[in-house]
Amino acid sequence: MKGLIQVNNDGTIDFEPVFMRMNDELSLIGQSLKIVCAGGYVMQLNGYRGTADIDAYYESSQSIEAIIRKVGDEFDINQPDELWLNNSIANMNPQPPNEYCKLVYLFSSLVVEAVSIKYLIGMKLASGRAQDVMDVGDILNRDNNVQPFELLSELKSMKFDVDISVLLDAFERARGMDWLDGFYKDNQGELSKFF
Repeated sequence: MKGLIQVNNDGTIDFEPVFMRMNDELSLIGQSLKIVCAGGYVMQLNGYRGTADIDAYYESSQSIEAIIRKVGDEFDINQPDELWLNNSIANMNPQPPNEYCKLVYLFSSLVVEAVSIKYLIGMKLASGRAQDVMDVGDILNRDNNVQPFELLSELKSMKFDVDISVLLDAFERARGMDWLDGFYKDNQGELSKFF
């Protein structure tokens, strides 16, 4: 079965057949599984950069990991040091509340959900890693209606502790240094509460 992975027109991997194959394997052993995807796969689902692996929340077991490995080997998408689907994200972030997740695929033995793009922004800004801030900048670049203080308030309501300077780094990536200079000048009073 090697080489059956489908690549979309934009060069991203089409994971639907992979999930369908995983569902088949789960059905064979009479097991069901729900996964909640985050990270690069959510970016891909929303038309941003693609990903070669999927970070997700799911209940791991020896049989689940064996299925993930088997399916990844069949599609030739496992990396030498990492499987195509992993739940290591659970070590860094708690599982998202259901209200911030949406259904992606519903199979007989496998449910695939993904966090909302706003929730992903919160996860990425809370991590503060350079790639995550760049990803958020790319997301913000598409929507000029999003404003820093409103976004910060929304993320706080989702229980994220986001550093305003990290948030503004993402906005600077999206809108440029001139925008950031203007924002600082126009909002000195409000910003003084954070510094």
